[in-house]
Amino acid sequence: GAMHMNRISQIRSLIIGTSLVIGLLITSVAQAHISLVESTPATDAVVATPKQIDLVFNERLVLRASRLELSAIRNGGAAEKVEHIDVELINDGKTLRATLHHPLGAGVYRVQWRAVGDDNHPMTGEFSFTVE
Repeated sequence: GAMHMNRISQIRSLIIGTSLVIGLLITSVAQAHISLVESTPATDAVVATPKQIDLVFNERLVLRASRLELSAIRNGGAAEKVEHIDVELINDGKTLRATLHHPLGAGVYRVQWRAVGDDNHPMTGEFSFTVE
């Protein structure tokens, strides 16, 4: 009977392992984190100088923990931070809007964002666009 017992404990550990994996999957779906739905300017878009940059998320943000940074990418890839940006939340807290005080010159710009929602889990991302 020793063979038989061993077989059962193998099956049992398989079942435990599988239910652990399923449990993890369910948890991660339940806590769907904030994600960027769309942006204006869009990723890799070529635009005239924007007055503002809007990032639309799938849930409400916490303003004090969320931020947007804009950098100009110079020839050679060096990033130069663009100052004088006011960031606010509009659209029931789902849109992070950065208002630019000075028009952007022609070139490539990188937006780096950090968004924190009600679950306090920060999500970050970045994209670039071009001003012509």
